[in-house]
Amino acid sequence: MRILFLEDEWELNEVASEQLSAMGHKVHSMLGIEQARRFMEEHPDSIDLIIADHRLPDGQGIKFVLEARRDNPRLIVTVVSGCLNEDDIALLRQEQIHYFTKPLLYSTVLRALTRPPNSVMAFDPPEPPPPEAPASPKRSSWLRWPFWRIPAGSVRD
Repeated sequence: MRILFLEDEWELNEVASEQLSAMGHKVHSMLGIEQARRFMEEHPDSIDLIIADHRLPDGQGIKFVLEARRDNPRLIVTVVSGCLNEDDIALLRQEQIHYFTKPLLYSTVLRALTRPPNSVMAFDPPEPPPPEAPASPKRSSWLRWPFWRIPAGSVRD
């Protein structure tokens, strides 16, 4: 698969691009929307999938993937972000764009996006596990010997 990977955090961009390449995909990594637009204008038929971060220094990943898909409806597009709000999620659902929450492994994204057409794909990230019940407080050592033997109201010198 030919992937346009859009992530402004340089280190994350490098690591994720290496992971995707190691899986056998051709990855074109970009740090910003303008760079990605220029690439797509120069190579209009060289991308099958766009994986975009949402918050980028020169715009929003959601707007970019919507624009890219309008220009080329055959593109598979997705947004991966750690900061999507309710309005962002509503727009992604309305436009039927899959989204994922960071942190994650990009192999998870590819598996979800390349499922057979009849398989079920959930748009929502999995629910977090319920919080563990707090451990019962341990009694402090000062509540034990020798203090428990002191009668109430008495004073020791």
